[in-house]
Amino acid sequence: MKNKIVLLLCFTGFTLLLSGCASKMLPPVKEVSNAKIALANAKEADAKTLAPKAFEEAQKLYKKTQLLMDKKAYKEAKYSAQEAHIQAKLAYTKAKNAKVQKSVDQLNSEVNKIKKEFTTISQ
Repeated sequence: MKNKIVLLLCFTGFTLLLSGCASKMLPPVKEVSNAKIALANAKEADAKTLAPKAFEEAQKLYKKTQLLMDKKAYKEAKYSAQEAHIQAKLAYTKAKNAKVQKSVDQLNSEVNKIKKEFTTISQ
């Protein structure tokens, strides 16, 4: 009987030890780094001007991530960093699209000018 109690206590202690180790989450360094890089890329693409809402949201999420990291709330920080990363990529994409659209508009304007010139010449 005494051996069963000792065995049960050892098993319970071992189970608690494993569950305690499993619940510890490592800091989401990769996710935070990815978010930081995506935010820097968005800033470089002038997303602050060309996609201000998406860029501000990405910045807000990144700041939230940093606060969560300081609190060692790693699970929440991981999700926040992933959201910041996605939002920063969205801001980057919107900024790039705005630049492309501006170029297309300029080319269309040039084409229209050329068409008017040829129309004038042919008449």
